[in-house]
Amino acid sequence: MYTWADSSCLPRIARLARPSAGQRGGYLYDVTFPVGSATRVARGTNSNGWNGWGSVVLHYASTAATTQSVAPNLIEQPLGGRHHAILRYRWRLNAGGPVDATVHWFFATGRSEPVYAITLDTTPAGMNAVNADTRAPYGDMAFEGSRTDIGGIGWGDTHRFTTNCTGALNMACPWDYSPTNTIPFVRMWALNSNAEMGAVQTTTEADHPGGGDYGGGLLAADCRGRTSANKGANCSTSPGVMPTDWMWPYQLNQYELPFVTDSHRLAWGMTYGAVGQVGYQHFGATKSGYPYQSYSVFLVLGRKTPSDTLAQVQTVERFVAARVTTTEGSVASTGPGGVARTDNVAYAVPGWSPVYGTYELQAQAGRATFTLTPMGGEVKSPIFRVRGMASAPTQISANGQPLTFDQHVFVTHDTATQTTWLTLNGTVSRAVTIHVQ
Repeated sequence: MYTWADSSCLPRIARLARPSAGQRGGYLYDVTFPVGSATRVARGTNSNGWNGWGSVVLHYASTAATTQSVAPNLIEQPLGGRHHAILRYRWRLNAGGPVDATVHWFFATGRSEPVYAITLDTTPAGMNAVNADTRAPYGDMAFEGSRTDIGGIGWGDTHRFTTNCTGALNMACPWDYSPTNTIPFVRMWALNSNAEMGAVQTTTEADHPGGGDYGGGLLAADCRGRTSANKGANCSTSPGVMPTDWMWPYQLNQYELPFVTDSHRLAWGMTYGAVGQVGYQHFGATKSGYPYQSYSVFLVLGRKTPSDTLAQVQTVERFVAARVTTTEGSVASTGPGGVARTDNVAYAVPGWSPVYGTYELQAQAGRATFTLTPMGGEVKSPIFRVRGMASAPTQISANGQPLTFDQHVFVTHDTATQTTWLTLNGTVSRAVTIHVQ
């Protein structure tokens, strides 16, 4: 169980299932969080045995490898500081060949949204031996507190899809897929309560594709950039007007919709071949899923109006638009490509690491001075990781003014990796210079 203070300094509690409790583990069993003056508990529905959210699901051939029936062979806490914590799980799955799946859950004071970071390593199977998709994180959560009808769904890839139902979600709901989009996401909301759940990627669609091209380009050709009123001939299967279920880029409740209107299935999605293939097709572009497939998403639990998921999309847009410069130390331009990886990759935005959604810096002689400059709007609760800090900092200032620990700034020092994690409390609306020593 993890308890942390969110962006409003209110408590949130996450319980993760443990194998010793009769569950296979690695997923969120329930989350307690504030909504206005009330407290809500999102709980696993146990629909078809999915009693929470965060499982690994890899489809291949005509079947699937999942962590639903496989206990993790590793559970560790590589970071357990006062304000930042990581819980690590690892499984060996068989998706037509051995795949090592590693998941990190990252919790931080000042952030309402925990990060789910995953790496799928097909090195044990060998090149092109595995041809799987990934739908992790996967599961069912009654995010409104108890399972009720779903009012609508949405997602984002290069464009933003939103349903406009008058009642419960069904395959006849009108929709709009015309606005452009930069940060991949998926969302679902309740019909009769102001409640929503979503997952938002920590980087852009251009940096890492979100969603799967399950229709071999049909979704882009006949649905994307359109509405239900002007969709292409191959977008929908009669009698519905919604995109054909197997073409949805993310798995939601499309396969339950013909039978029930209260399914809370919500998952990610990436095309077959995204796990294991040296080259696979994603809407006309060739991408690589070997030896690794790594990505991270923020979990959003909150309101449909105004949408907390879309607010988080905006937050990530502003994260990646901001720029970090240094006068002491340096901005990291490379870092591990994902959790459980030692290979370094170039960051799409210098200093911005999508692994945990942090700005990365290198100290000089145990000191660092850096400036965060918002470029696309104010930056909410930025987290900085300062490498090369042999000991915990004793002083941190912003624009020359000392910051009070546990009030203005939340700090965790990891002695093992000589890394200091620090979260600025609140938002940054103009350039701020931080000095750490």
